[in-house]
Amino acid sequence: MSAHVEQQAAQRRRDRRLLGLVALTLVLVLVGGGLAWQQWRTGRAPAAVPGPNAGFGPVSVVPGKPLVLGQSGAPVRLTLYEDFHCRHCADFEEKLGPAVTAEQNAGRLVVELYPMSFVDAGSASAANAMACAAENGFGPAYYRGLFANSTLRWNDSQLLDLATKVLSAVPAASETGRQSFSRCVTDRAHASWVQSINSAAQAAGVTATPTVFLDGRPVDWATLTPDTLRSRVDQAASS
Repeated sequence: MSAHVEQQAAQRRRDRRLLGLVALTLVLVLVGGGLAWQQWRTGRAPAAVPGPNAGFGPVSVVPGKPLVLGQSGAPVRLTLYEDFHCRHCADFEEKLGPAVTAEQNAGRLVVELYPMSFVDAGSASAANAMACAAENGFGPAYYRGLFANSTLRWNDSQLLDLATKVLSAVPAASETGRQSFSRCVTDRAHASWVQSINSAAQAAGVTATPTVFLDGRPVDWATLTPDTLRSRVDQAASS
């Protein structure tokens, strides 16, 4: 083999090594960027809570029973089995949440919430915090905040930060209520209740989230729009 041919072969080997190094570098950059993005996406502070932050007063947290959110005399009952880390539950809230909130605030609809926790550990932490918020009188706004930030990991810091944002828009919130909520979250005060909700869902035959009932009748939420939901509430309220 001539010296010229050997030089060409050596150059091709160097070019292949260089291309391999470039490709490896690009892969590492993409992986590192993806990991950094995921870390920010799940570890950032929660955003502000959308919509009005009206409350309906403290709610009792009873083993195996849902959180009742809304005016007690509302004629229509919407039962929701959800997980705060369930993607389709976040879709439900984005699509129908404002209409549900409007009906709650109008006194026409009360929500029975079963916050399940089967997706991951953050689901259980969020469900516990939801119970803490409900018993301290700001459950509906906290519920909206959890779904508005559904990609978060939901560690204690994020859950407490969300409450701060919620309560900043609730003038009647007391400092005692804030402290009670914080202790409730960090002590996992309603961990056993969270487990009882999973058991209640299993006993009811609920195998997917979101599962939706209107006055005890199952509803295919994917077919609902805000207008059809309001129409269903009208029909149920007048029956």
